Amino acid sequence: MYNIEAEALGCGVRFFGDDSIPGIVTHPLSLEDDPRGIVFSPCLGRIRLTLDAASDVKAAIGAETAVNIGICGPFSIFIELLGYGAAIDAFADGDSRAIPLLEALLGFQKRYCDEIAGSGLGAVVFESWASPPLISPDIYRTYAAPYERELLSHMAQLGMASRPLVIGGDTGKIVDDILSTGTTLLVSDYNAPLPLFTEKAKEKGVMLRANIDPKAVRGGNWEAICPRVQEILTLAETHPGIIAGTGVIPYDTPPENLLRLRECFSSGALPTP
Repeated sequence: MYNIEAEALGCGVRFFGDDSIPGIVTHPLSLEDDPRGIVFSPCLGRIRLTLDAASDVKAAIGAETAVNIGICGPFSIFIELLGYGAAIDAFADGDSRAIPLLEALLGFQKRYCDEIAGSGLGAVVFESWASPPLISPDIYRTYAAPYERELLSHMAQLGMASRPLVIGGDTGKIVDDILSTGTTLLVSDYNAPLPLFTEKAKEKGVMLRANIDPKAVRGGNWEAICPRVQEILTLAETHPGIIAGTGVIPYDTPPENLLRLRECFSSGALPTP
């Protein structure tokens, strides 16, 4: 996540050769560049590979469940292309040159969604660079939310009934702004106030993903996990649209920890820490 589109638009990606997630190592653009010169094609490279792989998965299990492709929001791609420091400077200075690039990236992601929908697939929009405290609420409202709103609206026009917008971290200060985008899923990360998010999700009539600290799951810290599981189970009695999640689980997480966590939710019985 976060390097597929960035690589297609010119960022260098480093593959570490082990179980680590590939990372962006070069940021090729500046605001002096004309975004009209950027070439984007959903038919080439790893974007095409992703589409083909998802289509194969759909062919195998599409009759049983929906198959979605994870895509990036325009804001997060913007930061990958410029680098975090340069992007934040542009937002803080109100540099008008940021707008044409954001609009171009929005257009690219709309075209990507066209290909996704044309393959009978769904999409999940990931926007982790918009997570506080990486940016301020004002920056989110000005430079992220408007483009997320338009992208999710385009997804709705394509017939995508499910339009999740995934932003981690404690997003309490921007929760209403996130809900204004038209997302069908609100994420309450492990460090966010879950009761507040549950009420917000109920009011808006959307699903809620309640995350458990992935570090606790990786380490098998049941003293930390059990109270969170109980909180989720209790709140699920008032809002049946709660989905238990974990955020990004490290590759070296013992599978038995995940299976034990699943058993907690399926049985409703908490293990002894």
